[in-house]
Amino acid sequence: MVSKGRPGSHEARDFVGAWTADDIANLAARGFTLVRLGMIWAAVEPDPRHYSEEYLTWLGEQLDLFHEHGLGVILDAHQDLYSQSFGDGAPAWATLADSDFQTTDLWSDAYLTSPAVHQALDAFWANAQGPTGVGVQDSFAAMWAHVAARFAGHPALIGYDILNEPTPGTTSQEIFGAIIGAFAAATGQDPDRVAAEFMDLEMKLSQLKRLDDVAVHRMIGDTVAPLLAAFEKNAVAPMMARVADAIRAADPDSLLLREHSYFANLGIPSGQPPLEDASCVYSPHGYDLTVDTPAIALSSNIRAGTIFERHAETQKRLNVPVLVGEWGAFGDATGVEDHATFLLDTFDTFQWSWTYWCWEENFADSEAANSLTRPRPLAFAGNAISWQVDGDSFTAEWEGADGSAPSEF
Repeated sequence: MVSKGRPGSHEARDFVGAWTADDIANLAARGFTLVRLGMIWAAVEPDPRHYSEEYLTWLGEQLDLFHEHGLGVILDAHQDLYSQSFGDGAPAWATLADSDFQTTDLWSDAYLTSPAVHQALDAFWANAQGPTGVGVQDSFAAMWAHVAARFAGHPALIGYDILNEPTPGTTSQEIFGAIIGAFAAATGQDPDRVAAEFMDLEMKLSQLKRLDDVAVHRMIGDTVAPLLAAFEKNAVAPMMARVADAIRAADPDSLLLREHSYFANLGIPSGQPPLEDASCVYSPHGYDLTVDTPAIALSSNIRAGTIFERHAETQKRLNVPVLVGEWGAFGDATGVEDHATFLLDTFDTFQWSWTYWCWEENFADSEAANSLTRPRPLAFAGNAISWQVDGDSFTAEWEGADGSAPSEF
């Protein structure tokens, strides 16, 4: 549940979510137990070292409301295109770029094409000095410390999602070029033709069908993975450690969620190193490249399956629990039930928790909401072995142990 405001928004009222207590009650009635609540840096800190009491009060009211309905909360430092100046996220004062920003037909393509986005991200990853002489990354960590001090110990608060989809700046072009080159090599095509066709929706769908060959999809991921690993190790990991230290000074116990890079959403293995924290959770995202297009109902189970298999490999390497932070993005589309069911079955097989992207004002009447309303385990009196939904039946197996409470489903 994320209220992003609009590009240029800075007043607290611009970021107030449209949901009501009745909407939250509807989620609880469907069996939901967790919300990933978007928190926008530009709303928290509209001016350097000035934290918005109005916005923080609203966040606190949301925590109270979710708690009343039995829902836990992950606070998510959300961003798209890094900044509120381009999409949502960082305040204008922490956006160190002097190039003009141009929108793209598919919003996320600006990660690949926009010099303004590249400049701002490069400055963030370099911890360049902001207007007060403090590094912008240091300011981001200080913002998180302030939020954690405010809400630590709240009965609804489960943890903190440190940064949504960390993305390279200028090197995004190099990584995308490597993806196109690897795709062309794996499928025997001309790279220029592949690049051009990926910018055309109809031709893009034709190209995507080639990724239904799992070997091709994995070959592309293996080829590009070293580039992504360098970014995640050299840029993202130090930032995550800096923010983790800031949060832990105020809250030693809540979960810390560590996402992977934006490009790993596509099935490129994440090269992130472990976050040295006893309560760290890996929070991957995954979408077929039909996402944010009218072709969302044509999403492929095979391609999505490969993406989440890659995330399972990362989990095994890191040896931490998983909470899938984003998947779906079905909106009010029809014809998505099969894909949703496939992904939910996949998550059950891996014994993963998840939060679906995303709540919208017509969510309760959507095919997506109906697909998400299904049995799930809440707690095992012992150690979980497996669980699955098969049509109208739900089966769970666990190794029993003495305890103070029963299993709950």
